[in-house]
Amino acid sequence: MKFFSLVLLALFASNVSGNSSGNRQCPGGYSHGTQMDVGRYWYECQDGQVVPKGCLADNGQRVDIGSTYDTKDFRMLCKLGADGYLTVTYKACMLQGSSHDVGSQWDDGTAFYTCVQEGNNVRVVTIGCVDQGRPLKLDERVAKGDFVYQCKKSSDGTPRLDKAGCVYDGRKYSIGETFEGSKVWYTCTTNGPKVIGCMYESHKLKDGDYFDRDYITYTCKVLADTAEFEPTSCKANVDGVSMSKRIGCFWTEGEFEYTCKSEGSKLVRAQLRCIYRASGGSFTIEPGCATVAGSVAVGCRQSESDSLKIETFPADQIDRLPGGLRKC
Repeated sequence: MKFFSLVLLALFASNVSGNSSGNRQCPGGYSHGTQMDVGRYWYECQDGQVVPKGCLADNGQRVDIGSTYDTKDFRMLCKLGADGYLTVTYKACMLQGSSHDVGSQWDDGTAFYTCVQEGNNVRVVTIGCVDQGRPLKLDERVAKGDFVYQCKKSSDGTPRLDKAGCVYDGRKYSIGETFEGSKVWYTCTTNGPKVIGCMYESHKLKDGDYFDRDYITYTCKVLADTAEFEPTSCKANVDGVSMSKRIGCFWTEGEFEYTCKSEGSKLVRAQLRCIYRASGGSFTIEPGCATVAGSVAVGCRQSESDSLKIETFPADQIDRLPGGLRKC
């Protein structure tokens, strides 16, 4: 807009030079005291001279030299330069109706701002969030309760604290990160730690994964907020082939008949009977019982450890069995 001032003043100056000292009119026929708006500036006719008086705000309001006016985003200063021409410069940033000088920092209870100079311009820069009066820079994280929050810009440019992680046993984890507890393992979600599976000897097992121990198969079961191992079957070795047997199943393995049964919260692979194989066929013998099988007497004894064992005697001792055995 300085161009318009130059043109106007040049025109006025050329015309004034032709006026007599007694003529108080300005070029264009303006009388003494008349105010004129040109571009972003306004002038006044004084004794035949066009004198710069000030600037025009966006709404047309006249602003005196040295005074300021506000737009939505800036505070503007009306200046008269050393060269005698009017200019408008950026004085401060405006945000939500308040002015802020260059270099100042402030917050609105949610976001943290500063006013920066960029060439001849100024602008508001968002530098972070406000958390209970404490300023946080963009991307800075803070732990609160069971979560980690990070200061991020939303789609509209407004900074806000978003959940970025979990806090578990005093340690911080990012969203999507997995971590181990003593019996279960988790993944961090925006809703907090989520149980994924069970821990077994430093191995992570997911829901439905299993392992075998002491002839029992244990399956990982994920519940609402925990996980546990549930005994689901017994292991059997039938004719050299390993297989799983559910509760209530019966099978023969070597010299004994087995079943898979539950005892309270446990699952037990229990021996039921002894199987004695002779040339004349197989004999099934109940625990504590003895029978004649060809030329021998065969007994099925239950030991103190509840395991079964087969004992043989001469057939003529069937009526004189040692303690713990009876004739079937």
